Amino acid sequence: MNSEEKLYHLAKEIDARVSAVEQAAKTGESLPLVLDIGADLGTVTVDGLGGLVSVDLARDAVAGQTGASLAGHVLRAITNAESAAATRRKNMVDDAARETR
Repeated sequence: MNSEEKLYHLAKEIDARVSAVEQAAKTGESLPLVLDIGADLGTVTVDGLGGLVSVDLARDAVAGQTGASLAGHVLRAITNAESAAATRRKNMVDDAARETR
């Protein structure tokens, strides 16, 4: 294989990886993430970029909480979900960048 052919194949491989990374980023952005709040209080949902979508509380479980306790649980769950979404998206992009052919 001559150097022109090598460069052509290298360029094709680079294009394929860039495409895979772009697709992984789009997929990561579009997938919502749902996490339990803990203490059976409900769930929080964030979008693929970590933006808050919803907080769904279990009415019965909430009744046994103080305001401060509930706020702490919900805030911690939102923070964890934001972080998990960012980590998931980064891992998806990193995995796509490492893929070979």
